[in-house]
Amino acid sequence: MKAPICEVCLKTDDILCPADEKKLQEGLISELDVKVARLLYKLLGDVDIEFKKAVEAGDIIVIMVGEGDVPVTIGKGGKNIKALMRELGKRIRVIEAVEVKDTEDLKKLATDLLYPAGVFGVNIVYKPGGGNYYKVLVLSRDRKKLPEKADVLESILSQMAGAEVKINFI
Repeated sequence: MKAPICEVCLKTDDILCPADEKKLQEGLISELDVKVARLLYKLLGDVDIEFKKAVEAGDIIVIMVGEGDVPVTIGKGGKNIKALMRELGKRIRVIEAVEVKDTEDLKKLATDLLYPAGVFGVNIVYKPGGGNYYKVLVLSRDRKKLPEKADVLESILSQMAGAEVKINFI
């Protein structure tokens, strides 16, 4: 299993090696990343998947994995996710990690995260004083289908995209 921490740190529960500790101090990884990586390793063992990052907001944790690794991470009948939910005490959402370089990347990320609500499109909004943010457009009829409150989802999308994201209903 590929993870943001080394294999030795995956197998130990209490301490991190100096290199991974430095990543944690510099903010390259979070405590949540370490916790989720270790839990996934305990559940899945040494399977060929890549855990990239975990993001938390409200009572939901979004786990980002490599391309094609979502089914293995979820497990047969959702057994891995159920075990993670018991351990972490929050709802879990597993999506494929996407590096956000443009609106198309963000649209794929938002589509995965907001499912079963549909994403109509993504726009870049330029602020008058400089700077910009992404506006994710969701049809008003899908408002009740969102897996979480819009502000919580905005927070998660902003953390994943590394830029400000707002959800608008049209």
